[in-house]
Amino acid sequence: MCKTMNINNNDKKILSLLYENREGIRYTSIMKWANLKQSVVYKRLSLLRKKGILEHEFPLWKISNGQVDFCRRLLKNDNIFELHNVAYVIKLVDVPKWWHTRKNRLLRLKGYQFKSVDWGKNASNPYIQLSNDKFVIQTYPESIIIMHRKRYYSNNPYDTAIQFLQDFYDLWEWFEERMKFKFFKEEIPQMTLRGHDFNRLNDYIANKIKEDKSKFLVELDKNRKVWVDLSEPFGKEANYPHAQEILEKHTKDLLLNKPMMNSELQLMVQGIAENQVMFAKNIESHMNVLREMSTTLKKIQKSLNK
Repeated sequence: MCKTMNINNNDKKILSLLYENREGIRYTSIMKWANLKQSVVYKRLSLLRKKGILEHEFPLWKISNGQVDFCRRLLKNDNIFELHNVAYVIKLVDVPKWWHTRKNRLLRLKGYQFKSVDWGKNASNPYIQLSNDKFVIQTYPESIIIMHRKRYYSNNPYDTAIQFLQDFYDLWEWFEERMKFKFFKEEIPQMTLRGHDFNRLNDYIANKIKEDKSKFLVELDKNRKVWVDLSEPFGKEANYPHAQEILEKHTKDLLLNKPMMNSELQLMVQGIAENQVMFAKNIESHMNVLREMSTTLKKIQKSLNK
């Protein structure tokens, strides 16, 4: 594949969609989301596949393996953070009257394909699933699980979270409108994040080490995790934005200010502690001398008084 190439505005629309949806998009979805005619989409997809940028795994079109970074450069995308694998659970505090009696709770979302999944031991936790290019919805008697396929990019991890929340509100407004029921109730917490990952882009060593699975997990608790690999200045991927921000600041501090290493700090503290011990011994020695001098002076005073 050529290292440089010219792309037009239609190519940019298509590549932007596929860059944000790495798992792939159907032909019809590209036409709809890019607002392009069928003949235009077919021509541009064929050209981009011929150039080696895209591949077609029926029924999905996606960026070819190893061409994501080249695609980013074509789009002149200089964002350094990515949020992906966002999934959350909606706890249902109220449901429509038919929710527990209708087997397929998603029938009102016409135009989509559904499947019934018998999950759990002896099919104890079955659910209905809707899956398309942008999201996956699974309905249960007491909850709804939604997984977003889209990836979000920015130069700030918090901005990626804001982008996701905008999609969340749009999706949930659409869902409630189609269902003709308001699932979210005022002032009642119902949404819990189930999984999401932040990572820094353009770290080639990090990507290589991830391929080799030579990274380790730092698990602060069940909700806060950080994956660290051996790249320089550390390849990091955190599942919440505050951690990603802290890790970036820590890395920059190491590189720009060159603070003392932990081992150096330990030696320094050990030296200070040894000096303090020696100082304490010297003080004790001086106190003994002063006590002896005091005793001698008292004896002299007694002799003078006689």
